[in-house]
Amino acid sequence: MIRNLLVCLVLFSTTLIYPQQDSTQVKKKKKLSLRDPEDGALDLSVFLLEQNGVMPVLIPITEPAVGYGGGAALLYFHKRKKKYDSYVPPNLSGVVGLGTENKTWAAGAFHSHIFGENRVRTVTAVLKGDVRIKYYGNDSEILENNPVGINLDTWLIYQKAQFRIGQTNLYLGASYTYLNSEVSFDTIPNRPLINLILKRLNSNSTISAIKPAITYDNRNNTFTPTKGIKTEIGFNYSAQWLGSDDNYGTLNTDFFGYLPISPKFNSKYRFQGSFLFGDAPFYAYPFIDLRGVPAMRYQNDATLLVETEWAYNLYRRWWLSAFSGTGKAFTDFDDFGSQQWVYNIGTGFRYNIARRLGVDMGADFAWGNGKDFAFYIVFGTSW
Repeated sequence: MIRNLLVCLVLFSTTLIYPQQDSTQVKKKKKLSLRDPEDGALDLSVFLLEQNGVMPVLIPITEPAVGYGGGAALLYFHKRKKKYDSYVPPNLSGVVGLGTENKTWAAGAFHSHIFGENRVRTVTAVLKGDVRIKYYGNDSEILENNPVGINLDTWLIYQKAQFRIGQTNLYLGASYTYLNSEVSFDTIPNRPLINLILKRLNSNSTISAIKPAITYDNRNNTFTPTKGIKTEIGFNYSAQWLGSDDNYGTLNTDFFGYLPISPKFNSKYRFQGSFLFGDAPFYAYPFIDLRGVPAMRYQNDATLLVETEWAYNLYRRWWLSAFSGTGKAFTDFDDFGSQQWVYNIGTGFRYNIARRLGVDMGADFAWGNGKDFAFYIVFGTSW
């Protein structure tokens, strides 16, 4: 059903890309085909690369932290005029909009650009959002079972640039994040004293942060990699001299590994750690980010997590996957053993929707700590 709906949306989008012209201006165009000449399967490679196509992506939302909802994104793949010997990702622009049943909504636009033969990478994004989420108090015994609803009325501006070092797979770069939020807390029925305290906590909060980072990336594809690794160490630094309300830093360590076991069997591995230094706004503390686990449910000064995913090629372009992960949020390593393990387990499927781009699309179904459930429409990789 998802596949058929996607085809309908793509066909509809062509009427937006190629407006009607009068007979004196019409030029003969290459016939558009949504079939791959190699295997005859549904494929969007020609449409996206040769017809300057727009790809609609539906976004059902089942995130436990914000409730059920949905949205859509339009992805535009820019036609690359020059060909290179090595793999170079296409430039990509997009717009996105979404909303959920608890009145959370967001809308924004982004552009990802590759200069030269993977010499310079940039990402630019602007987002306006109104996020309503439950706050569990960063390991607070009171709020653990009685979370407070918070509202973040937010503007986000993000800019990232990376420069390749010589002919290596090392990249040096930095990103800048500006996040301005009006923070307000929901009232609690029949609790006037608590509501008075919560009202006084309402405020405007600004984060202005730079993040220098070093990255090693030899993946065979940026959308749906099947071989190689990407690892990055970065330090996100927020300071008053940059325009932020608070002085703090977060050390982030990321590792993503992709190992093919056989032509029909792939494995993936993810290791991530975040370590906070200083006093950050409560919503900026590290939290466990696993499919099926509510966002910001498990927060603290530090987080460590590991996740693995295995995929099997069922038939032609169709893949079936299974994944599981675990992690902890803790104050320091002396506190690590006393904190509970957070875990997820799930399954999903993928269809290779654009062979020449190496793009898979499908869905994941995940359970977190045995009590929360969510499913996700995935374009590319889940990480």
